[in-house]
Order: sequence, then structure tokens, then C-alpha cells
Amino acid sequence: MGEINRRNFLKASMLGAAAAAVASASAVKGMVSPLVADAADIVAPVTETSEFPYKVDAKYQRYNSLKNFFEKTLDPEANKTPIKFHYDDVSKITGKKDTGKDLPTLNAERLGIKGRPATLAETGVLFYSQHIGAMLTQRHNETGWTGLDEALNAGAWAIDFDYSGFNAAGGGPGSVITPYPINPMTNEIANEPVMVPGLYNWDNIDVESVRQQGQQWKFKSKEEASKMVKKAACFLGADLAGIAPYDERWTYSTWGRKIPKPCKMPNGRTKLLPWDLPKMLSGGGVEVFGHAKFEPDWEKYAGFKPKSVIVFVIEEDYEAIRTSPSVISSATVGKIYSNIAEVAYKIAVFLRKLGYYAAACGNDTGISVPMAVQAGLGEAGRNGLLITQKFGPRHRIAKVYTDLELAPDKPRKFGVREFCRLCKKCADACPAQAISHEKDPKVLQPEDCEVAENPYTEKWHLDSNRCGSFWAYNGSPCSNCVAVCSWNKVETWNHDVARIATRIPLLQDAARKFDEWFGYNGPVNPDERLESGYVQNMVKDFWNNPESIKQ
Repeated sequence: MGEINRRNFLKASMLGAAAAAVASASAVKGMVSPLVADAADIVAPVTETSEFPYKVDAKYQRYNSLKNFFEKTLDPEANKTPIKFHYDDVSKITGKKDTGKDLPTLNAERLGIKGRPATLAETGVLFYSQHIGAMLTQRHNETGWTGLDEALNAGAWAIDFDYSGFNAAGGGPGSVITPYPINPMTNEIANEPVMVPGLYNWDNIDVESVRQQGQQWKFKSKEEASKMVKKAACFLGADLAGIAPYDERWTYSTWGRKIPKPCKMPNGRTKLLPWDLPKMLSGGGVEVFGHAKFEPDWEKYAGFKPKSVIVFVIEEDYEAIRTSPSVISSATVGKIYSNIAEVAYKIAVFLRKLGYYAAACGNDTGISVPMAVQAGLGEAGRNGLLITQKFGPRHRIAKVYTDLELAPDKPRKFGVREFCRLCKKCADACPAQAISHEKDPKVLQPEDCEVAENPYTEKWHLDSNRCGSFWAYNGSPCSNCVAVCSWNKVETWNHDVARIATRIPLLQDAARKFDEWFGYNGPVNPDERLESGYVQNMVKDFWNNPESIKQ
């Protein structure tokens, strides 16, 4: 932070105090917002840096995509021993009840297993089977998990499941989908699926045609190209877009694709699935089929070597997220995963028609958060998610690699890490206690990590086995760490108040409390969110409100 004189410090302090005093009065918010922004810009100005803002040790090695929780659960080796948490009991660290330590045993009981915790594969398959609607959740009679809520969830995820190859789980390269062909002579739909590329396809055949005709579009400069590409990205559906240089550190060291095998369903259709669903549903146990593995070779699979990455985010619905951990909060996640596939595909086609190669990617091929940080879209928070200034963590990320040379944006800092050091709200709200309570991030060493984490980068520890175990127990993804986040707001003046609070010593202890004073985001304690009726009331509000709350 740059030096500020005493007069400016006092001015900022008074403005911040005034803002805090009247912020809950809706009639004066319009007057308060400029004062808050003025104070925030003095005390905690938004800064840019030319370098990646977090430490990366010289020992760092690229991440193996098959180590992430969702991919690892489909590895047969992960079905041999019970799931293991990095810390067996985090109450020794937090001094609070460990609400996650018994989840593996509870999940095993759901599968009819007695006397031992669930394996990682059993945990994943239990989650997947509920997530695709093949198995009822244990809360299916409760508000937020009913058939109505599940139907909305299915519709929201439909594009990601049916046209993107469930790219949300990671993997790659590209996506493979399994539609059922129609006989054009009889109009009959087949019972056997075929495998074809999905929306995240890397088909660059049009690029060669454009180039052969001498029609490749020439921009006046890299800066002009970046401006127009970002405009196109937002026009085509992105809410925020930035440009990152291609940085091989973030490309996965191993690409992989789930191996699907035919499963005969009761309706007579064959489904291609990476686990034996009929066997599991009949009580025969869990069987997973593993992965096909690929070397990360852009030129072999996409026909080019990337020079730039267009990184973009799409906002998740505020009303839906605050119902977490209900199925409604999963629905907005699925809706955005479905939307980003469409937008990434459109951006890729736009670039190809200009005569440039493009590879549209969601969670596959590379780590999205550091790329988004490089693209100036936000900072990495305690919860491991990208925190943007406008939406906080309430969004999803996708990227499009290209051989078009673009002027990159610069990483930006606007107070997230300073706030995360003080807040810890996401860690307290996590039902599985998967998020670190340590005050400061650090360059993680191998002994600090569980299997899905990559050491030698500066961040807070996250235990995906704990997180995934709650998802399996809940029958649906959880977004508590997004819902309670102080940056998850629909009015950005609140973010400015947060920035001020982290920099004024007298207000630091109250930084986290602003949300609770103003009634945002509901109870932090995960049990209280449900037992108080807050989640159920938010679900009712969601269904009864005809118009969504917009940023």
C-alpha cells in the first residue's frame, strides 16, 4: 500500500465509519456508496502488478489432473482403502466441533457397508449417483431437496451433462458426449449411444479454410486485438473477461478422460458411464473403470501452440446460492457450467472465423484460478476460489486458448487476501471443515497437502476429500463457502467497506462482522443454517420471487 498522509487517513476513517453507520438504511445507500468508494481508494487502492502475485517455489511441478477429487474417485486404486483426511480431527486445531470427521462412515452406511468408512471411489460414486438423479438423496422429503428442486437441478446441469461431457469434473482434452442418434428414414431414436465431440471440441478445420483464402483478420496491434476479443467474449455471454499469457505452469502435467463402459438401464437403453451404476443400485458394490491418459500436447490434439488465453467468468444466481447447501444452490452452479460451455464454444468459433486456432476449455486441461488471476479478474481466496471484485466467488471460470497474440491484462489486488486473513467465515461455514483456519496462506510443502493438492504454491490448505465427503452425504454440491463470503454481494459498495476494514486497525476486528450486522448471507454455522430454518426460507423465497436479484 502506498503512503497516505494523516489528513487522508482521517478522512478515510471518517468516511468508512460514516458508511458503516448508515449502510443498513436503504434510503441513503445512493449517497453512501461514493463516500465508501472514495475512502476505499485512499486506504486500500486497487493495484496492478506485472508478476504473478503469489509465491511459486522453484520445486513446483505441474498438477496432474487425475489427482483432483472427481477424477481420483474413478480410479480403481481409490477403491481399495478407506478415504483418508489430511487431519483426522480438526477440532484440535479450531477448538470447535469437527462436523466432518464422521462423514466417511455415514456415507458407507448409505451404501449398506458396515464396520468401515467409505473408500474414495465409493464416496464419489455415491455423490455422482445422486447428482444425476439415479438415487434419491436422504433429504429428498425436505424443502430444498424435493422432486421440484431436483428437476430444476437436472435442467440446469443438462447442457454440461449432455453436450459438454460433464466437463465440470475436469479431465480433457476437450469433451466427448454420447447422444442417441435418430434414423432419418423412420424418425426412431436409438437405444445405443454414439460418442462424438461436445461443445468443448478442438475442431479447427475452419481455421485452415480461412487462411487458405487469405482471409485471416489482421489487428492493428495486440492491444486492439485484446480489446475486441474481450468485447466479443462479453457480447457472447461472459460477465467478465480478461487476457492471460499462456503459462505452461498451469497446464496439467497429465490429461485424461474417464473410460465409459456400457450399462444396461431398466428402460432398455444403454448408458455409457465411468462406473457400474446398475451394479451399485442393486447392492452389488462399487466398480469404477479408470481413465485413458494423454500427454499434454496442444499441437497434436488442437493443431497449434497457444500464445494467449481468454479467461472469462459468468455470475451465479445470488438467490440460489444463498440456499446452500440445498439442491437449488447446485442448480445455479449447473446452470453456469452449462452456460460457460456455450460461451466458450462461441468464442472459439469467433476466433476460428478470424483465422486463428482456438481450444475451448472449462475445468479441463489446466488450472483456471491462477490463469484468471493473471488475466486480472480477481484474487485467490481462502476457499481456493477466484474472488472477483464484482461477484466475489459467486461465478464459474472457463478459458479459450488461442494462437492469436494478445496483450495480456495485469493481476490486480483489491484487498481480498488481507480480508481473508481476518475473516475465516468460509472455514467456519464448511460442513466438512475442509478449509484451513490458519491466519496466513503459505507455500505448502508436501507434508501440508492431501493427495489432490499441489505443493510449492502459496495458498491456504484445502481438503477435497472432506469437501467431497459432504457432497456425497448431502446428495448435492455445497456452496456454503460462496454463500457466506463477504465478497458475495449484489452491491459493490459492501466490498469497498470490506477493503477499508482490513486497513484501519480499529476496524479490523469488525471486518467480518459487517455482513452479519447488515443481515447478509444468513447463519455461518453449517448446522444453524439448516436448523434455524434459514435455508428452507431462502428456498421458499427463491420459488416465490418471479424475478431474480441482479448485480
